Amino acid sequence: MTAFTRRNMLSGAAATAATAVSSVTLPEPAAADAAEAMELFVTLSAAITGIEPTTLAPAVDPVQIKRQYFAQASTDAAFSQLLKITKDAPSPAAAAEQVMNNPDPAIKYLGRSIILAWYTGCWYSPATLQSQPPVNPDTVISAAAYTQGWMWRVGQAHPMGYSEWRFGYWAADPPPLDAFIGKHA
Repeated sequence: MTAFTRRNMLSGAAATAATAVSSVTLPEPAAADAAEAMELFVTLSAAITGIEPTTLAPAVDPVQIKRQYFAQASTDAAFSQLLKITKDAPSPAAAAEQVMNNPDPAIKYLGRSIILAWYTGCWYSPATLQSQPPVNPDTVISAAAYTQGWMWRVGQAHPMGYSEWRFGYWAADPPPLDAFIGKHA
């Protein structure tokens, strides 16, 4: 049996640390790809909704609702094509034009589903939008998505039982619509 000494303990700790460091894998390009995909999604979302990208997905965003919309939209088979169109387009406006007027209904209706998600917090599948007018959503993405829906801001209102505004907000005029939509090209 070996005597327990500080030297033996430090040698063992150093060997363990060296093993741990050598087995760590470096971040893969997938993380960079995921960040780029999110950026493309926000860029396209801003262009098709008419809401500034920095307003739609602010740098300081404790709710991170864009992640929920991204996750929902990315389940569609046409999502990667949508991102490719956005990446290859010369501008966000051109990407929006190509998506919303695409001859492929899978792309066109996915774009419409994304608009409805941002505004209502609900997901209308592209197949549902193709076959009938959107009456009932396929799903409410989440409670946070519903309360964060842009329909409330654009309508200068808030959902029943929930408000981010301070007490007495009703005594002042609501913010103008251009505080939310229509500023970017």
